[in-house]
Amino acid sequence: MKQLLLLFCLMVIVGGCASKRYVKKASLLENSGLYADAADNYFSSLRKNINNIDAKLGLQRTGQLVLEDKIENFKAQYQSGSAKDAVYAYRAAENYYKKLQGVGIKLLFPEEEKSYYQEVEDTYLNQLYGNAVKALRLEQFAGSEKQFSEILSINGNYKDAKSKWVVAKYEPLYRKGNEQMNNNMYRSAYYTFKGIIDGVSTYQNSLDLMNKSLDYAKVTIYISSVNTNSSSYKTIASQLNNKVVKGINDINSPLYEVVGAGSSASTSTNNFKAFLLDRTKGVESKVSIPDSKALFEAYVQKYSRDNGRLVKTEKRGYLKRVEKYEDATTKLTKERTIYDKVKYYEYILTRKASLTVSYSMKRRDRDEVAVSNVFNKEETDIIMYADFEGDYKELVPGTWKYQTKDHDTDKVYDNAISVDKLHQLFESHKTAKTLTELENTLMDNCVAQITGEIINYKPEN
Repeated sequence: MKQLLLLFCLMVIVGGCASKRYVKKASLLENSGLYADAADNYFSSLRKNINNIDAKLGLQRTGQLVLEDKIENFKAQYQSGSAKDAVYAYRAAENYYKKLQGVGIKLLFPEEEKSYYQEVEDTYLNQLYGNAVKALRLEQFAGSEKQFSEILSINGNYKDAKSKWVVAKYEPLYRKGNEQMNNNMYRSAYYTFKGIIDGVSTYQNSLDLMNKSLDYAKVTIYISSVNTNSSSYKTIASQLNNKVVKGINDINSPLYEVVGAGSSASTSTNNFKAFLLDRTKGVESKVSIPDSKALFEAYVQKYSRDNGRLVKTEKRGYLKRVEKYEDATTKLTKERTIYDKVKYYEYILTRKASLTVSYSMKRRDRDEVAVSNVFNKEETDIIMYADFEGDYKELVPGTWKYQTKDHDTDKVYDNAISVDKLHQLFESHKTAKTLTELENTLMDNCVAQITGEIINYKPEN
């Protein structure tokens, strides 16, 4: 709470400083006669600090001058007979008035100009409406839509411009959707009609056609249980089966629907039939699986896991320390760096799991393999760290032959890069991911690959 309060206070202070800078700049511009630029800066100042009195007074002065210029421009356009230019000149003045009103500045807007504006608005919109209606009659939909959009931006309730705009906007899409359905392009037709429904609640029978095209376009899927011929793979196959069912079920698209799924892995292929025990007769009977356009099948070909072994390696280095001594010549106390030979240990563990799964989605309603691929990935986690009985922050990398005496091959690597690299080993995490975590990552990636390919399968029906 204190941090939020401190942040708020800081924002207020920063905003206040910025507001003062804008006022200072605006004053210089106003004194130079550049009142339009001055008004912009006074406005920016109020945006930073709505309570800045100097900014309010300055914007009241300069803003009124800017508004009067805009009104004079409207008068000039009105007198020249340009209805369109006059309309937009007046709207610019009106928008400026509302803009300043938004920061608490109310300017004087001459009421007498409104009647003149209404006159030119009626003239311009009547002309624009006539052109838009003519374009619509000639089925020039794009031009007509643009003109009706302009009318509505000026007067949202002008005659029947709204309903005619709907026709100009959506009639081409409606025709396109019908053409797509006639050409059996049901998926495309669904998105076309959906675009109409999303834009406007109803247009002719677009909703019915959208639902009809969806019925044709939707790929219904039966998910056969994930199979394997190896008894040692049955557990992973069963776990993967649950994830696959959930993954395909969770595809966020109305164009795919799961109508049934196998519940567990088996060692034989499903052959489109499920087997149920008839308890009254004591025999198994075949029951057809639900009707579906597609059958998804998966098969665990290979699965391996290696928990790894923690390998410990002895390493040699130096413990750095500073020693004080008395200089024999000067008798002064000095310092020197001493490197004591020490041993520390590095540990490394590699844990991994690999999974190979073949899968396919076949269309049952026609001779087509919609999806067919193999997932073959390995997940590996490697941890490497070091351990030392003393303070590792004083350790320096290096090599030595004898711990109790010097040798020509002894090396000390006391530089920032080498030391940092060594110290990072002591700060590395010491716990590897579990095999279960690696397995779940593998299966999740497998499901992501499968669902991605199903989503990318885009038939027209």
